[in-house]
Amino acid sequence: MKEFTEDCIANGHYPIVHGVFGGKTGVRDATMPPSLDEGRTSMGIVDACQGRFSLEEMSQWMEQDSVVLFTTSKFYQAPPFCGAVIVPPSIAEQLFQSTTPPVDMLTDNGLGAYLTDKELPNSLKSWKPFLNNDAKNNIGLALRWEAGLAAMEKLSSVSDEKRTEIVNEWAGIVTEMVSNESPQLDPWCIERSIISIRMSNNNGGHLNMKEARDLYRWMSMDVSSAVPQASDEEKAALSTVAYIGQPVSVSESHAIVRIALGVESMLSYIDDKDATLSEDQMTVKKLAAISKYFSTLSESDF
Repeated sequence: MKEFTEDCIANGHYPIVHGVFGGKTGVRDATMPPSLDEGRTSMGIVDACQGRFSLEEMSQWMEQDSVVLFTTSKFYQAPPFCGAVIVPPSIAEQLFQSTTPPVDMLTDNGLGAYLTDKELPNSLKSWKPFLNNDAKNNIGLALRWEAGLAAMEKLSSVSDEKRTEIVNEWAGIVTEMVSNESPQLDPWCIERSIISIRMSNNNGGHLNMKEARDLYRWMSMDVSSAVPQASDEEKAALSTVAYIGQPVSVSESHAIVRIALGVESMLSYIDDKDATLSEDQMTVKKLAAISKYFSTLSESDF
């Protein structure tokens, strides 16, 4: 991307470079794109929507003039579509001093379909008259952010250092659970507070995306009655309702599911570590039992 940016600039173009700071599996690049010359030469977009970053990292992005995409729908567990765009001070000042963009850009066929004047910062006050409509209020977004801010406030007293310590400790313990529970479970990737797991299909391979979707569905159900041959311990796991991250296709040969630490489970971990880990252990046991009896469950009515 560095070469792409340099080539674009050399040819008189304005590159917009998008970096993802942790997708569904948490995998991230070590370097996030800056906005060169305070955004006059290029624009760097940091997709930090997972919310799994530190204040120090956010400060670094602001210092390199990156525009940051953020949502409280992931780590902070607010409802979906609870997003924001965080604009660095240098670019915000330029927006404040700039002229109004073409009016067509702010109509219902443009940004007006997504925004009202109430969602804009003061640096974009020249845009507000074009988006002002008392009959339009983005109530859904406001309610989503009420939930998001409540979750952020709950965790606000916990320092970055403490959060990092908790994440590292939790990830180490749960990864060990996955590794020790069954040879059918493989902790495929561990990135901060996301543990991605692939599951054996009993045929020398691993569950594909279609099969992983079935497993994901069964995790939220009591499926113990479909496996009469299971042991008492396995039936206890199969009867437990457990919620995990949705499956992700990472290869033509297999998909993964995820156990992730969100704000509620982090707060739970702080209050009662043993109880939280006990729930995680049961989740891992259910993953192992479903993998073991996948064929039986596939032939059932579930």
